Amino acid sequence: MIVKALSDTILLPTRKDVLRIQLYTKLIEYGVKPFENDIDIILELYLFGGYSNPEEQEKFIDLCMSKKLKKSDQSVRNTLSKYTGIGVFDKPRNSTLHLNDKYIPKVECDKVVLMHKVSHAD
Repeated sequence: MIVKALSDTILLPTRKDVLRIQLYTKLIEYGVKPFENDIDIILELYLFGGYSNPEEQEKFIDLCMSKKLKKSDQSVRNTLSKYTGIGVFDKPRNSTLHLNDKYIPKVECDKVVLMHKVSHAD
């Protein structure tokens, strides 16, 4: 068996770009094939810090609408529901939603560096 390791250093413009790669990689690892605008909504919820009550939920949906991530409030809700159903979000009770830590852990820092080792099973 021949094994080839590719190594590269990539500097992306923003922290959000780095988090997008982490999120996309983890979604693919767990068998979720996301749409681009769904990734945007998931990232926004992560950066928003999740929500814990109806007021924060409404602020989050308004934020998504102001950034034109979806065309209606209901479309945002449908996306959140879809990813809650497959375990991407934790929803301990109504009007409470957070990204599951297995996708992007909560970190407080100035810079985020990903150090992935990715291979394939077959």
